[in-house]
Amino acid sequence: MAALRPPGKLLILEDLKVGMTGARDERVRMEADQHMGALYPFSLNQKLAVITENSPWYSDAAASPSPSPWGRAIIPFEMLSVLFEYSSREAAFPVKGPAVGLFADQEIRVIDGPLFVGEDYVLRREIVALAESKRTESYWVRTRVYDASGEKQVAEMLLNHASMKNSYAGYADAAQA
Repeated sequence: MAALRPPGKLLILEDLKVGMTGARDERVRMEADQHMGALYPFSLNQKLAVITENSPWYSDAAASPSPSPWGRAIIPFEMLSVLFEYSSREAAFPVKGPAVGLFADQEIRVIDGPLFVGEDYVLRREIVALAESKRTESYWVRTRVYDASGEKQVAEMLLNHASMKNSYAGYADAAQA
């Protein structure tokens, strides 16, 4: 991110500013049979039925011959982004649309983990960078994940949300104006 050039005039993201935070704390949890929203229309149990590298620790903490040292089921690393994005609309960042969006880059860091199935977490979001390329406008969001009290940080995610310029109606005309 340090190498990013400042963006030119943004259209889709013109109302975003670095340092902007989500509208409120978001409370999330992942249950084994909970569907995780429109972007992830499956449950943890459905994912575990097809996951490449399954572990009994993801569903049966007491499984032999190697029970979970935490005594409860943990969320697989590849499902952490699903949990962290579950409530992202609550941040209410003023992104214009409709436009085709994609996740262009992602980093997840577990600070005090693992994270647990059926556990409550508090999420706090902040925009940490804005950028553009020939075809996209992007904003980076750092999501800090806290325990249920909201006091101890347990993980964080840095996610680059990119919007395709040509998918936004009237983008070319507005950019020329």
